[in-house]
Amino acid sequence: MFKKLALLGMLISATGALAAPLIVAWDIHQVLCSKPKGQGYNCTPNEDTFKLVEELHEMGIRQVILSNISSRSYKKLSERYPEHFSYFDRAGSLADSHFLLTRKPHGKYYNKFMERHSEIDPQEVLFFDDKLENIKGARSFGIDGQLFINAEQARTILKNKGLL
Repeated sequence: MFKKLALLGMLISATGALAAPLIVAWDIHQVLCSKPKGQGYNCTPNEDTFKLVEELHEMGIRQVILSNISSRSYKKLSERYPEHFSYFDRAGSLADSHFLLTRKPHGKYYNKFMERHSEIDPQEVLFFDDKLENIKGARSFGIDGQLFINAEQARTILKNKGLL
């Protein structure tokens, strides 16, 4: 039994499968905030999710936005809720989808995101999104995409990844 566990440990170490992510990326609508009413900035923060964001920030974990919201709506939203959006690395975030082929779930969008993070591998990004097609798109690019259900479920995933 001990030999099997030691071998498993070596395999995991060699593949890096249990390494903690270096960046946590969040979608905005229906993850960080409610579904918008009209324009993308017309939504309200999900306080349970932002509690997780705050905890990660206090631990020094880098967090970014990875959303299909337009840059104009993201700016208005972050100005409306500056205390909520102060936790995110703005330079590393991607919230600028004006063209069909640069939106999630297209690979071009994830490629653009990873160009901003050329110092890390895609598997070092943990990404929460509420849409399965966006998760599949992220995973096909090597990003650890997780389907967001609620803050409690996200907390469990973060614990399993060694972040909480």
